[in-house]
Amino acid sequence: MLIRTIVNSGLRRGLKPLWNDIPSVGRMRATYLRIDRLGTLGRRPVRVHAAEVGGVGVEWIGRPDAARDGVILYLHGGGFAVRPALADRRYCAGLARRTGCPVVLVPYRLAPEFPFPAGLEDCCAAYAGLLAAGIPAHKIVVIGHSAGANLALVLLMRARDNGWPQPAAGILLSAPTDLTAGSPSASANAARDSMQGPNIWPWVRMTYLGAVDPAHPEVSPLFGDWAGLAPLHFHVSDTEIILDDSGRAAERARQAGNRVTLSIWHDVPHSFYYMNALREAWRCRAEVVAFVTDALRRT
Repeated sequence: MLIRTIVNSGLRRGLKPLWNDIPSVGRMRATYLRIDRLGTLGRRPVRVHAAEVGGVGVEWIGRPDAARDGVILYLHGGGFAVRPALADRRYCAGLARRTGCPVVLVPYRLAPEFPFPAGLEDCCAAYAGLLAAGIPAHKIVVIGHSAGANLALVLLMRARDNGWPQPAAGILLSAPTDLTAGSPSASANAARDSMQGPNIWPWVRMTYLGAVDPAHPEVSPLFGDWAGLAPLHFHVSDTEIILDDSGRAAERARQAGNRVTLSIWHDVPHSFYYMNALREAWRCRAEVVAFVTDALRRT
């Protein structure tokens, strides 16, 4: 509990003030780059294999020759405009090591240089590319973190609409499913969330959406068609402003007849599963690994 308090306090002082105003993309990227580098001090770099899947440049982490047993397609977070590349690679290396499956990390195009739907198109192309390469859908698990969880859900909906088979499972880590900020927690948790503030919503609209309606189902998957999706596992903290985005989405998925699991973690920050100092991070990782393993075994 003490470590959790220290982590939350540090984020509240160091990162959350960025959201007191609507930060520039350059300022946000510079801040996350400093944090990303700080987190790698004294650590051995992750070995990455550059490749192209579906016409999209990707990073393979783990043994590509193990893909026949299962592949994780990983969509990173960062508000659709930032990428903490080193932290993503470390997290994915842990997934590859614990599941025995290589991870295909998609460094999709970022806003505002490439606004909606560019990043989404990259993610869908990567999934289609894995299928075209002969990897069966039932041997693919899609995992998305934050903005990447939003993209992961839309990818599953697009796959269904395109007639592509669903993956073995989808895992959604802190998924923003309603970019209209219509979830009660968007305001109720504005003070409790140690990392993000309410100005994230206009910032995302400004950088990622432009003139696109934030209620568009490919922007806010909460308002999409939830029928016929892969088994889903949502993870979120009870202090996040997007807490209810996961709860409402899980309920929509259940009502549509899908298998759904919702794990709500207590008083941990956004992206807590990246933070080695938190025991909740290790417990969450164990749940993710178990869900991946079970999904691939079922199929």
